[in-house]
Amino acid sequence: MEYGAHISKQLVNDIYEATPKLRAAILFFLKRIPDKLNRISLCKHLYYADGHYFQKRGKAICELPYLHIEGSPQPQFFNEICMKMISKGELEVVPSVATEVRDGKPLIVLKGLVFRGIAEPPAVFSRDEQKVLNSVAATLAGDLSLETRYFPHLYQHYAGTGLFEVIPHMHFPEGRRPHLSWKAWARKVFRLMWQ
Repeated sequence: MEYGAHISKQLVNDIYEATPKLRAAILFFLKRIPDKLNRISLCKHLYYADGHYFQKRGKAICELPYLHIEGSPQPQFFNEICMKMISKGELEVVPSVATEVRDGKPLIVLKGLVFRGIAEPPAVFSRDEQKVLNSVAATLAGDLSLETRYFPHLYQHYAGTGLFEVIPHMHFPEGRRPHLSWKAWARKVFRLMWQ
């Protein structure tokens, strides 16, 4: 029993050390969108940033495959990395509570658990990677109802993958570009109409 526990501890340490960009991206989103991201929304922010960057540059920021887990795509070893980050004091999991009024009485209701970043994200991203992370954080801002509007191809690709399967990164046919956000598209149409 001890021997197996020692091996898994070493494996977790190795995975933690081998994933500096994933850890930095987790901390980046938690600092940028504080007290809003639960496991599902954090994993989706990571997936859309990686997917969008892959469509532009042909490689992912975090360089880990994503699995189709119930409710969201999730980077491989996400739970192990978060467990290690919690033990090192880099992030914490806290309850999300809200006040609701029922029968004229205010009640405190547990809405779930959210991640909170404690450590500052290290500067490990290139300029292009940082730009994509900022774009995804600003576009979604923790509101996942916007994912099908701004990332329709990535959402359909993830949703079409079988449960607990690896989600392969999506390539566009030669000559096609990644989707445009609706804001960028609307600005282009507005500019064309008034020129």
